[in-house]
Amino acid sequence: MLILVAISVIFINTFVLTRRDQSTDQPHENSHKVELVHNQNHTIKPLKPDQIEPQRIQRPAAPDAGCEIDEKCSDDAIPYKVVSGDGIEKYPIICFNNKLLLHKNLKDAKIGRGVNLVAFDGKTYDVKLTETFDTYLEETFFLRTLKLNLNDGDIIILASFDEMTYGLKEASLSILEKYGSQLIKIIKFRDSFVMIGQKGLARGKAIETHQPKSNRDFATAAHISGCAKFPLGQITALSFPSSEINKEGKIAVGTSIKNCGLVEMCKENEFAVHVYTGKDKDDEPKICVDGKYVMAKGINDAGRGINIVVVSNGKEVIRTGHFDTWQEDSTNLEIFLENLEDNVILIAVTFDEASTNLRNFTRTVLQGIGSQKIGSLTFRDSWALVHHFKTSINYNFEEISYAGSGNAYATPIDKRMCIPQTLKGIKIRPDPLPFRNDKRRDFCSRYDGYGDFCSDTNVDKSLATVSLLNKTLEDNPIYSTPILVIAGISHNSLRMCLETLLMQPGILVENVIVAVDEKFSESLALIDLFGFRGEKTSSSSTYMEHYEKSLNKVWELHPNKDKVIVIEEDLILSPDFLYTLALLSETFRKDDTIGAIQMWNPNSYDNVNGSIDLIYRVDNLFGLGYLLRRSFYDKNMKNSFKQCCSKRVWDKWSFSDSSSSFLMPDISRVFRRPIDGNRINTKYLEVLFNRKRRTSLNPFPALSNIDTLRKEKYEANLIKIINSATLLKSLEKCDTININMHNLIQNQNSSDTFKFIYQQESENDFTTLTPILPCFGLFPIEPLGLYHGILRFTSNKYHFYLIGTKSSLYKSISIAT
Repeated sequence: MLILVAISVIFINTFVLTRRDQSTDQPHENSHKVELVHNQNHTIKPLKPDQIEPQRIQRPAAPDAGCEIDEKCSDDAIPYKVVSGDGIEKYPIICFNNKLLLHKNLKDAKIGRGVNLVAFDGKTYDVKLTETFDTYLEETFFLRTLKLNLNDGDIIILASFDEMTYGLKEASLSILEKYGSQLIKIIKFRDSFVMIGQKGLARGKAIETHQPKSNRDFATAAHISGCAKFPLGQITALSFPSSEINKEGKIAVGTSIKNCGLVEMCKENEFAVHVYTGKDKDDEPKICVDGKYVMAKGINDAGRGINIVVVSNGKEVIRTGHFDTWQEDSTNLEIFLENLEDNVILIAVTFDEASTNLRNFTRTVLQGIGSQKIGSLTFRDSWALVHHFKTSINYNFEEISYAGSGNAYATPIDKRMCIPQTLKGIKIRPDPLPFRNDKRRDFCSRYDGYGDFCSDTNVDKSLATVSLLNKTLEDNPIYSTPILVIAGISHNSLRMCLETLLMQPGILVENVIVAVDEKFSESLALIDLFGFRGEKTSSSSTYMEHYEKSLNKVWELHPNKDKVIVIEEDLILSPDFLYTLALLSETFRKDDTIGAIQMWNPNSYDNVNGSIDLIYRVDNLFGLGYLLRRSFYDKNMKNSFKQCCSKRVWDKWSFSDSSSSFLMPDISRVFRRPIDGNRINTKYLEVLFNRKRRTSLNPFPALSNIDTLRKEKYEANLIKIINSATLLKSLEKCDTININMHNLIQNQNSSDTFKFIYQQESENDFTTLTPILPCFGLFPIEPLGLYHGILRFTSNKYHFYLIGTKSSLYKSISIAT
């Protein structure tokens, strides 16, 4: 599961962009401490600023270069200057009390996409931290800093760079209002924003401004400067819901029941456990350990959200925790989990509703501990986990019960079981000597812009492959198939892609070729660091020109291989990317009508909530990450690339061979980083890529329909399923998901499979299909993922088939209800 944590963290890591504005003057190096000289008889009372006597603030006689302002500040005021980034060429600047604190040329500068923040002690004005948070990707660490790392009255100065809003959720927006902001909730994609605030400051009292992007690719820089007296207004102490955690000595015990209700006694070195999630909000969650209920109504704060019991070496309960992840963000749960000791047993149950504020990062932490199902927890689902954490015993019980759509509750999980104790007296090996990664250190000293990859925490971590965990796949041909990574211009995107590639169990570095345009030599050093093979292609004017040269290169290097795995730019691979291809490899070998297996599904949106175990046949290749058959390439691409594939794959590749089909998962196995907006047909691409998508986070999912994917069997099975499906008689145009239709489907108990017939004048006529796509939450602009005029997908455990009247399979389909 460590593989999953590492890969998932790539989705949220902060990173620093590499492009530099060479026109900016080099600043002086300076101490970051600001000295405050108090009147001997004065005591600061931050709650009422009108009672604070003027203070003489010691500052340099002349401001640092770049910190000059027009105003002359009084002795009790502090000069400031804050400038956001401007596009990705000009970096943000933060000056405070004539000191330059944030600038790209400062030694050890931390500047990156998202929020760049400097925080100060509200009484001494000492710098407490300087950090960058990539809030384009995720808010977790930014939110933690604002909630937990700063005290009431502490000062924050923040400046945006590139894009800061995409990953900010309600929790972060609301807490910034508690630092005084009134603009934060109107900031939009690629707007510029700067702010000076204080923890506990009333909304509207911060010094802030923003510049809208309007019709530009990026907003112009936002800028504030002047003299500030602190506090900026009345400071109100902030309180956040604390963790409801009970430790040894304070753990209450409820009802006792022999063997937790099990009929048969548990064996020696085992103990009884009962987990119960409750049937609705009026019920109660229960956890029984060794005959005693330690989680129940009124016992150890059990309630809505996630309830956890930690059992120590043996069967002693050493900690309980309750986290209301319906009402509050899951920061406290993350911290609870991150501080688990080794050699313990974790028992967890949900109650009522636990998913609303359960962040993706928290789910990733739970997956790293041992969960394989928490990623799919949705509204009012029930979930239970019993897991040995870092013990000598491999034991894991996990179950999830789905509620479906609407407000219904899931069927409760009610399980009694015997759990093996952890073993006492385990011999512990001494910690190994610290590892120093000199090669990675050298790379990080020579190249800027790799953010967390080169941080003190990570710079000495080795970049090593992961052994194949499933020994039954050792001879699977996928693990000897060449892998071609077609690099683009973003070094950091390439770094994240290579990290998730290296973490694929069974990967062989000698099989990986990374093709780089000769203009971007820095990428070769990065590729070498990972141990992969870098190959330069001659300079190209477009990515697709580079793409064609890269494909030619891989076949040239591997003339006897019959397939290659292709990975395009800006991709992050799911932990089961190679594993899923391995499971499908035998079907691919036996059915030469399959031209490629693509690992991205254009309809894999979060609100569609597809099925991780299903694979479909489709008529179009959507590319991004895929397994390509050489015979298909030779026939359709080799000598006609400019005709079939000169544009990006989302602009519709077309092949002369219409007899081939492509396999595609219901849930994507690659994540394509969101489009930046600076492209032709931006609206189309933003809807396609920038809506919240669902990507597999399960490292070893089972596939349920492998045996029915070969052409003849697939079509026969497709017709059989459709003929037994319930007919949806009429659907009208939708702008969003049709709640009424979903409620009707959920409230009937006769079927989980539905079909709808749409009328066509010709096989390429989708005028009646397109208006109903939003009813299901699918890509709304045109139908994508068709197979012979049939659009197949799964949503919240229900199966849907939209069939055109000109489909070649239509004549075999019964329209009867």
